[in-house]
Amino acid sequence: NSAESVSALICSMRIIKLGLISLVGLSFVIFLLSALIPSEMRVSRAITIDVLKDSVIGKVKDLSKWQQWNVLVNKAELTNKDFSANRFASSELTVTVAGTDSSLIQTQWVRTGQPPIACGMNVLAADNRTIVQWYFDFKVKWYPWEKFGSIIFDNQLGPPMEQSLAQLKK
Repeated sequence: NSAESVSALICSMRIIKLGLISLVGLSFVIFLLSALIPSEMRVSRAITIDVLKDSVIGKVKDLSKWQQWNVLVNKAELTNKDFSANRFASSELTVTVAGTDSSLIQTQWVRTGQPPIACGMNVLAADNRTIVQWYFDFKVKWYPWEKFGSIIFDNQLGPPMEQSLAQLKK
């Protein structure tokens, strides 16, 4: 009886040891895979508009005009919206102009409880057309769950960015 119980205990200890070694090994492999994912990523969309640059640049640089075309700041879940030329604010999101020049507007997007996200729009003239490139730059920590989570940023932001740029084109 005691020999059987000792044998059963040794067998269960081996299974536990194998489980722990497997868990540590799997965690190490996940960490190594996450090391292959960059800590910085850019989600970018562009559109060509058949008008001169001057007619587009005003709608891009003036945040109060974003309510006419930008789907990301017109979301229903954003409450207490306030648009001004250099700032958009709501209870959940704040967008501020970080810098501008003749063809670039840089903004900073801050969601409540999250780190700021850099965003920019390049407005470039090409013949009688204008190219608008809109991008978000993300920096994530080295944690595997953050790096794997960053993979879905393009799927989350891409469609509303495309929809916004299509609205801007109209």
